[in-house]
Amino acid sequence: MQLLRLANTANPTSAPYNQFSLGFKKSIEQTFCSLLRNDIEFDDGIKGYHANGSILEMIKLIRKLIKNNKFDLVHIHSGLTGMIFFIAIFPLRPLLLRKTVFTLHNSWNVLKIRNRLLNFLVMLYAKKICTCGKASLDSIPWIIKICIRHKTKAVVNGFDNYRVDRVETNISENHFFENTGLKIVCVGALNRTKNQVALLKALESFAINGEIIFLGDGSNKQTLIDFAETISNPCKISFKGRVSRDLAIEHMLQADLSISLSKGEGLPIAVLESMYAGCFLILSNIPPHLEISPPNRRCLFVDESNIGLIIEALEYVTKNIEQIRDERNLSKQYSINTFSVDKMLSEYREVYDSF
Repeated sequence: MQLLRLANTANPTSAPYNQFSLGFKKSIEQTFCSLLRNDIEFDDGIKGYHANGSILEMIKLIRKLIKNNKFDLVHIHSGLTGMIFFIAIFPLRPLLLRKTVFTLHNSWNVLKIRNRLLNFLVMLYAKKICTCGKASLDSIPWIIKICIRHKTKAVVNGFDNYRVDRVETNISENHFFENTGLKIVCVGALNRTKNQVALLKALESFAINGEIIFLGDGSNKQTLIDFAETISNPCKISFKGRVSRDLAIEHMLQADLSISLSKGEGLPIAVLESMYAGCFLILSNIPPHLEISPPNRRCLFVDESNIGLIIEALEYVTKNIEQIRDERNLSKQYSINTFSVDKMLSEYREVYDSF
């Protein structure tokens, strides 16, 4: 099978590359085509191309690729690249529309209006549609569901548990200070969808003997850094920016607690990896997090905007830290059974083979 994969970019946190391309690299011949420049090296066996941010160049690139290759399937990972593909295939290969799979990677409510429109248009022409979990499917407005329900399937978002195991055997450094008490990691984009500022506000009122590391980048980064510098709290706060997936996993493996106060998600890989790595979780009570539903003794759900509830959750963790550390492996088997990459790839393979 020859597959053309279309995405905005391939980077250390890119799901289309890290989960799909790497997951299928031994069984499917793949060509990865992105709009933006890629900032990772592609594994052997995966062909990678980019249009350097130019829509016109991507149209030309797709036309060249479909002229020189006989693709059996086209997997589209964003509404924008899906519309570029739609333009590019005419007049050469319009029948490729019959071989398209589209994945909705997020919940509808957190998409910008432009992206909602682009996604909707791609979902109309795509032959098959997959959503990252049931919560993502449920978030689609009912009037759109009427148009696409006959070709839409909720597929579990799978994390690469083999990768976590491999990283665990090769950790060579401590990412937290040696004498740190409570070790906290917060992985995710620093933007309006993620309510990291609520966590910082909680730290204004609740002193923690520990350290919190933010991994990620985004438009709110400097604002969060400036706010963190005003907090007089023994808890050390650092922002390390966007790091490689393996480095993020190393932090999870060393942390006691992973916190995600998102206002919206698809089915977040960082939460799944943190759960498998042994972190206790504090999660916002949004549908995607509730769908993950970690074991009760390993998670607390909070309203992402309720500072009081966030403080109560932090108090619980600090009071029960020894038990929490002793029970690191409680979520491991649940994670594999419910959200392993093998499960996700198996379901996508069924979709691919249905063409």
